[in-house]
Amino acid sequence: MNKITGVAMASLLALTGCAKPQPVQSLVTPPAAAAQPVAQNTPVGQETSVVVSPSAQPEAAPLTDGLSGNMEQCRKELDAMRLYSKVSYANFNAELQKIDAQTHKYLQIKQSIGADINDLVMPRYQFQARELCFRIKNRLSQLIIRQAG
Repeated sequence: MNKITGVAMASLLALTGCAKPQPVQSLVTPPAAAAQPVAQNTPVGQETSVVVSPSAQPEAAPLTDGLSGNMEQCRKELDAMRLYSKVSYANFNAELQKIDAQTHKYLQIKQSIGADINDLVMPRYQFQARELCFRIKNRLSQLIIRQAG
């Protein structure tokens, strides 16, 4: 029995060296290859142009671009909430208007400030919008379920 266990362990150890390590892909940052500009091959004496992949282009889009579809749905759900609870609607609508005003103010100066500041501040505004939309969705669900029950 010990021989079989020893042979099995030796085989297992030998086989683990054959496996290729899997590349680790970050969910936060894009792969390094996509972030680097790619130069086109051109004959000597001609201009060299650089092609940048779409994912590597600097973010010039407004803050809510990635959220625009979500924000549209969020506003529809907020409007639906008006039918179930005018008080909840008024409270959430006030919060949404406050976030919209803050975001608009930030977007006015966004191009004037450095990328390092934008990288710090932009996620905060995006989080505020997502978090409020989550709370709106949650409250609307509660109101609908309460009426159905």
